[in-house]
Amino acid sequence: MELPQSLNSVSARSIDEIRSAARATQANVVTLRVFIERRDPDQKLTDIRTPSPGPVRRNRDILLDTQTLKTYSSGELIVRLRQVWGEFCALCWLFPHVDPQSPIDFDPLPDGQDLRCINDSRAKLAQVQTDLWRLVHEQRLRHDPDARSDPAFQRDTEIAVTQRLRIYGVNVSKASDEQVFHAACEYAGMIAAFRWSLDDRWAWEGPGIMNLSHSSPPTPQ
Repeated sequence: MELPQSLNSVSARSIDEIRSAARATQANVVTLRVFIERRDPDQKLTDIRTPSPGPVRRNRDILLDTQTLKTYSSGELIVRLRQVWGEFCALCWLFPHVDPQSPIDFDPLPDGQDLRCINDSRAKLAQVQTDLWRLVHEQRLRHDPDARSDPAFQRDTEIAVTQRLRIYGVNVSKASDEQVFHAACEYAGMIAAFRWSLDDRWAWEGPGIMNLSHSSPPTPQ
């Protein structure tokens, strides 16, 4: 496994595009949480508390199709929520001091609200990619019986153990399989949102946008 490479941005999206996507993604988080809690009233998602953003007037193509969500199993809804929550957290991070649990109103933005600089955002993307690589490595370490006999994997392990990643309040090596999987979904969503924001060649949730091996959109055939 190769360590992920950082993205060389071609042209970043505007603050208006990003804030519109953030509002639509916030609505998706709420929609998924409602679906999950209605499906299973005992399921309390206490770690995701963001409120509804209200009407979404722009980037409505980002909104999830509720008819499609009705066909999802409970497990599929949870996975989708974790991924979308990662997207929303990343978009909030791009706006300094914005808490995804209690975000600003993205339509319109408060006076004086700006975006983080491109270099800081690229550095954050690089870190998120490295963290996802660590999560994927942990999954293989636990579930691939042939991994320990692979010299390349052994070399990767020497790198992985130096990364003291914490998820849900615990070190990744001590986290449950479910926590590692859910965190990987969130980090994949973060990568997708950062790539979309920093490189306007990417389509929202386009093919390959969550893959560690892709630092730029696949070339159309």
